[in-house]
Amino acid sequence: MKSWLSFFVCVLLSLVLSACGRSQTVLDRVYVKNATNSRITDVKVRHEPTERYGAVNAILPHKSLDIGFSEHPLLARKASVSWRDDDGREWKYTVALPYGRSIGKDGETMSLVYVIYPSGLINVHLLESVKNK
Repeated sequence: MKSWLSFFVCVLLSLVLSACGRSQTVLDRVYVKNATNSRITDVKVRHEPTERYGAVNAILPHKSLDIGFSEHPLLARKASVSWRDDDGREWKYTVALPYGRSIGKDGETMSLVYVIYPSGLINVHLLESVKNK
């Protein structure tokens, strides 16, 4: 009886550990795209709860800039994003970051992209890294 119980506990523990042991999505770039028709300034991104931080002074209309994160696993679940539009208005949002088993393939790096649209709309998504192509 004890041997069956021990076997069952070992199998259960193996299943739990294999589910927890999935590979993390690794980011090689984090960048912000300005999809507005004017310059945005004071662009800042802070990942939570990891507190990783990146910023740029300005992004021209319809351009993208890397915001200074080094290659790292995506451990954060949300991000605080702030910027100023060309009229000097300050925008600040907290957005959920993409996460899940279906994101990326094992061993491949991804790029995290924040897109800022007119009227303060923001979107965040992952793209396959150019390293993988």
